[in-house]
Formats: sequence, C-alpha cells, structure tokens
Amino acid sequence: MPHPIALCIENCYPPHENLRFLRCCAIGGRQPGLIVATDGRVLWKTDVERYCELWVSGDDKLICFRPEGSPAGARVHRAGREVALEEGKPVVVMDGDHLLLPGLCYRLHVHGPAGVIAEPGYLDFEEPAASTLARFAAAGVLALGSLSVAACDKPPADEKSQTAPPVEVRTAPPDAPILKNPPPAPPMDATPLATPPDPMPPIEVRVEPPQVPRPVDPPPPPPPPDMTGDMPAPDAMKPVPGTMKPPIEVRVRPPAPPPPRLMIPDPIDE
Repeated sequence: MPHPIALCIENCYPPHENLRFLRCCAIGGRQPGLIVATDGRVLWKTDVERYCELWVSGDDKLICFRPEGSPAGARVHRAGREVALEEGKPVVVMDGDHLLLPGLCYRLHVHGPAGVIAEPGYLDFEEPAASTLARFAAAGVLALGSLSVAACDKPPADEKSQTAPPVEVRTAPPDAPILKNPPPAPPMDATPLATPPDPMPPIEVRVEPPQVPRPVDPPPPPPPPDMTGDMPAPDAMKPVPGTMKPPIEVRVRPPAPPPPRLMIPDPIDE
C-alpha cells in the first residue's frame, strides 16, 4: 500500500498572505482524497467537478491526474517546460513544480511521508486564515485568483536550474489499490501513525552483577594405547566413578539357548 505524502500547495498570487500556503495530504490510489476543483479550490474527499486529482502511486510518487470527462486547462510547469494534463494519463510531479490553472498558479512543496492524514488547512501566520477567507467571501471575492488573473498566465521566476528533469507522463495509471471502504481520517491533533525509535537507549544500572552458572567439566577421554599397540594395564582402564559410562560389550559368539534335557523314564519292575 502506498504511503501518504505530506505537501503544501502555495498560491503564488494570493489575495491575502494568510491564504498563500495550504497544508495537504495525498493518499494512495484513486480513492477519494485531494482534488483541485474547477473553481480553483483545493478540496478533500468530495464529488465535484475538478481539473485534477493529487494522489500517490504504487511506487510512492506524487501523481497529478486528470480524470476522464474533466475539463482541459490544467498544466504542469517545471523549469521553463510545460505539460498539459491529458485524460487518463498520470503526471509525476516533484517538489517545486507549478500547477497552472485558468487564472491560478499553484506551487507544490512536497515534504515526504505524512505522519497524520488530515483534510487541507491553511497555515496561520498573522491571523486565522478561515476568517480571512470569510472576509473575502463577504466582499464578493470568491475565486482566489480573481485579483491577479493577468499575472497567473505564467509562474514566478524559477529558482531551480534549467537542468531539472523532464516532466514524466505515464501512459497508464500505476498499480495502486483502490480501497472500497477507506478508513476514516484521524483528527488534526491525532498522534502520528508511527513513533520514531529512540536514537539512544537508556543507561542500564544493575543492582548486582549477573550470575553465571559454573561450567561442568566434561568426562576425560579414554587413555590411548601404548607404542606397541596394546592397551594399557588393567589398572589404567578402571573407570573413574561418576565420569565414565559402562564399557562396550563385545561378545565372541552370539548367545545360544541351552540344549533341552532328555527325560529318561525309570525302568518298570515286573
């Protein structure tokens, strides 16, 4: 199962600085997750018309995918090169890539494996982003890119070198399983999925040294024969009590049952 990826989606021309960075999480497979709707909003697990989806492939790559029937107009920009999203062809996106939409320009900041799966949320700097968004909505500014439409035709100047790798477009979706009943996402304050191990073990203090059992001496080997090939004297062959097993029994001939006794009857006197 692919690992979720944590990322931030930066609005390069936001109506307010509190609406610049949106913290997100892309999950594995084409299960309901992170999408970019046709009005430019980045939404979570909803069934609305969309330009593209962001999810994780079977080889743990961040994918920008245009589903069949979705409108055209989304492009991926990297170091002066662009690729238009085609229906059903996943595009592998990297850290620093730009996602260009009609009237909008987003920059993707890929942070790596996600410890917590949660819906998108703005990073608060000066004031809560939710109240800022509410004020712009009340003022009639609903589309985030409506204030700088002319400037969104191209991304800002790229900071990376022009030697960046080309945008990878895959001819078929990768083999990523689709969960029919995905598990519910934990709340924002949930603990991480995995606790990293302690890099340094604690100092062990023992009350007394460990007890090591006393070794048992093995029995002595049998004495070797003398130089003539004869065995030593009988006294040298005496076993040591408790250390040697019974001697090996060698019989000259196999045992035979004793012959039966013939019973001769006594003579009868006439």
